[in-house]
Amino acid sequence: MLKENSISPSQLFCMLFLCRLSAEIVYPRTAAGTAWEGVIALVIAELVRFVLALPVIIYSFKGTNVHRAVYKKNRFFGWCGALFAALLLVAAALRTLFNSSQFAVKNLLNGGTMWIIFAISAIFAVYAAITGVEALARSGAIFLIAAALITLAVILADIPYMQTDGFSARGDFSALLGDTFERVIRGGDYLIFAALLPYVSKKNKSSSGKTALWFAAASLLGGLLITVTSCLILRDMYGLCEFPHIAAASLADIAFFKRLDGASAAVWTLCAAFRSGVMLFAAGSAVVEVYRAGHSQTAKKIQRGAQ
Repeated sequence: MLKENSISPSQLFCMLFLCRLSAEIVYPRTAAGTAWEGVIALVIAELVRFVLALPVIIYSFKGTNVHRAVYKKNRFFGWCGALFAALLLVAAALRTLFNSSQFAVKNLLNGGTMWIIFAISAIFAVYAAITGVEALARSGAIFLIAAALITLAVILADIPYMQTDGFSARGDFSALLGDTFERVIRGGDYLIFAALLPYVSKKNKSSSGKTALWFAAASLLGGLLITVTSCLILRDMYGLCEFPHIAAASLADIAFFKRLDGASAAVWTLCAAFRSGVMLFAAGSAVVEVYRAGHSQTAKKIQRGAQ
């Protein structure tokens, strides 16, 4: 975790976008609902996460280190903020590993042992975090291209199955509320953004802030693309599917690729493990930056005393 390492705003965007979409694919639907409920819940959850992240986004237009800035104002709140963010990121990483392991067992390795997949994914995530931010940025771009290609192939192959029948069904408020809450707690992307700000090589002061705004728009549009296409393909079956996108991928038929669900599940399982690695790195970065801020202040006091 060397601060000398740096990434571009576009690389930060790629990592955030990949982390966001991987959660959308591998996290199971915990509340059965209609197509409209799924779309409305997604939009509300995106808005809630964006509003909660507004202070960090606004700060990013002027500053480069949220946790260090808070520490300089108040040491106690600086440490509390960094540790709390780190705990949330570690918890989100573990939850992602757990859900992606279940996802892999149910959609890729039928009959496999979930905890073995969990252990392998955890080792990959820890290794990814140790390699540093530059390696994460480079591999994130590659994973995003692979995920985009397989997802685009699924959508194009399923065009003949798309109908609007599923949007005529009515649901209930409790299902909408449950789905919205589940989508909100899938977050963590803006915590990653805050932790990685010190590593972003900016062309101007507003580069990081613009990246956050672009990510917010892309997150909403990307989530809508996956959700709406799954609703159009699965129709009334959408609310009954635990992993709608993979259920839709099982219908895809391209030349000798009779089903794309296996390939899609493999790519998105790897992307989810990558998401966990990014979160672990971000958790460590948040704490390290506060530690460095305290260490630099102590060093300055020693120099002043010596003079």
